[in-house]
This record gives sequence, C-alpha cells and structure tokens, in this order.
Amino acid sequence: MNASTFNPSDLLRRFKTWEIVAIVAGLVVYWPIGVAFLAWKLWKLRDEGAFDWPSFEGRFDFTVGGSGNEAFDAYKREQLARLEEERRRLDEEQREFARFLDELKRTRDRETFDRFMAERRKANGA
Repeated sequence: MNASTFNPSDLLRRFKTWEIVAIVAGLVVYWPIGVAFLAWKLWKLRDEGAFDWPSFEGRFDFTVGGSGNEAFDAYKREQLARLEEERRRLDEEQREFARFLDELKRTRDRETFDRFMAERRKANGA
C-alpha cells in the first residue's frame, strides 16, 4: 500500500477482533492506553511491511526564492525530478517483489496442501 492507493479497509483487515476490542476498551477506560495499543499495532504492521508510511523526506523546499541563480535552480529542479522518478521506480520494484513473494507463498502453500492430500489418500487407500 502506498499513500496514493491507501484504503482503510485493507488496513482494518489486518487487525484481529481481540485487538480492536482491546483498543476500544483501552480508549474507554483510559484513552492513552488505547492510543498506545493502536500505535504499537500500526508500528508492528509497518515493520511487517503491511503498508508504507507516507514519506515526506525531501519533498519540501523551504527556501523562499531559490538560490538567486536561475541555472542552479533549474539544475536543482532537474535533479529533484530525477530523484523522485528513481524513488517511484524503486517503490514499484518493491511492490512487484511483494507480489512475487505472495505468489511464491501461495504456490508453496498449494504444494504443501497437495502433498498432504496425496499422503492422506495413500494412507486411506492402503
């Protein structure tokens, strides 16, 4: 997931029922407990790669009028555009790799299940 395709229901599906109940109960009893539990869960999901935090690094230019040198400012804009394109390319590669790993896991799960069923049939037929 990235910021442009963020869907809250995708994130909510990663919460177990007891976790949602614990967060709500924590908020009702003493709100910092619920907030702390929610923050812990989101941090855990981020570490598991469930979603990407929006990244704002390098996207803000706090200089008011630029450097005063049009050639340098043009060069800077070109380099920032190039770096932003590279970041987008790397993000896409990361998404493709995650899809590859998901497909690999599904294939491995299917092979394991098929092996189990074959062994079960062999045991029942023998």
